[in-house]
Amino acid sequence: MKFINHSLLNYFVLMIKYYLILLTFIISSIPSVAIDKDSLSTFNKSSETIKEESNISNLPIEFEDISLNNIDPLPKSNFSTEIVTFEHNEVPVDYKLFKCHINKIDLEVQMDYNQHVKRQIDFFGIRWQSKLKQMITRSAYFFPVYEEILSSYEMPLELKYLSIIESGLNPFAGSHVGAIGPWQFMPATARIFDLTINKSIDERRSVLKSTHAACTYLKQMHKQYGDWLVALAAYNCGPGNVRKAMRYSGKKDFWGIYDYLPRETQNYVPKYIAMTYLMNFYDEYGIIPAPINSIEFDTESVYCKKGLDFSIIANKLGISDQELLNLNPEIKTSKIPFDLDGYILNIPRDKYDEFYNCQDELIKESEIKAEQIRIEEAKKPKPKYYYVRRGDCLPIIARKFGISVSNLKSWNNIKGSLIYPNQRLRISN
Repeated sequence: MKFINHSLLNYFVLMIKYYLILLTFIISSIPSVAIDKDSLSTFNKSSETIKEESNISNLPIEFEDISLNNIDPLPKSNFSTEIVTFEHNEVPVDYKLFKCHINKIDLEVQMDYNQHVKRQIDFFGIRWQSKLKQMITRSAYFFPVYEEILSSYEMPLELKYLSIIESGLNPFAGSHVGAIGPWQFMPATARIFDLTINKSIDERRSVLKSTHAACTYLKQMHKQYGDWLVALAAYNCGPGNVRKAMRYSGKKDFWGIYDYLPRETQNYVPKYIAMTYLMNFYDEYGIIPAPINSIEFDTESVYCKKGLDFSIIANKLGISDQELLNLNPEIKTSKIPFDLDGYILNIPRDKYDEFYNCQDELIKESEIKAEQIRIEEAKKPKPKYYYVRRGDCLPIIARKFGISVSNLKSWNNIKGSLIYPNQRLRISN
């Protein structure tokens, strides 16, 4: 046997005892955990879960992942200008969630979901979200009017959302091609549906009158095609383009003729579907309505007797002519376009009693102003006229009466230089 140093052996024994005591202390400080079979299985799969976490945001939201009953919608009475952001700049909606939502409300117009609709949902929910928040608030003033008129025509109430696509609920909206009003009527189409357009009034900007016209037009298109989505397409691009698309495609439904429609119309119907969806379920995505200046919407209609002066009414109510014009979109000038004996004028709601309490003053002051205008008009020199003779031209006529050619053309609304014999031309201002 080899000789063993007893002092060294004692040292090792002491060190072992020390580490045993330390290990016992550490173990006693760890709480006991019961791991069952399922938990162990989950633990074993943790490495796979970690690998998948980096890609999970790219996966579509599945119906089973969401419990709508556990989501408390935000109070619709709240207002905020804050913009909600979404991961990857996409509204988190897929086919199953879309259909789950749509099935909760009663709609007559077909609500399809595909890549075209999804693209528009993303556009309105992200890039257009600030405007969408305003539309939610503005709709409280427009939609009751729309719904009442749509009901009278026995049409789907959800067609009210089409006006957002057309004009953003703005009676003064105008397009570069000449369409005007909340339903964007072109002049020719407006006249077909009895909307008056002249120097003093444009009924395309009247919420009531233009909505009646839009309902008449849409109902005609639906009667012709028997499909609301096709009717919407016809409203946008005209029945001629729809018939052409049907002829080329051999189909009669919107998605069947989609590829043969104008590009604007291809986007138009998906925009309508997307807007209808978001206006009903914006709160599911945390979007809160934005505050707006409600003065121009909080109005009351009053009856104006023939002869009342627009500016005097505005002055009595303590508002400017422009502010009163803003409340009456169809009026183009500071002059009431009386129809027969009177006119229905919109005024601020809080001025309703004041308007009727000062009727005598309004009538008296309006009569005085009308008389002053008649006296001033009588003092003005009457315009002079000249009848064109053979061989005349604008420079010769202008030189003959000592006026400029530009004034001569302006006074007579002449755009070119063509005139004809016996034409009456105004030769004085």
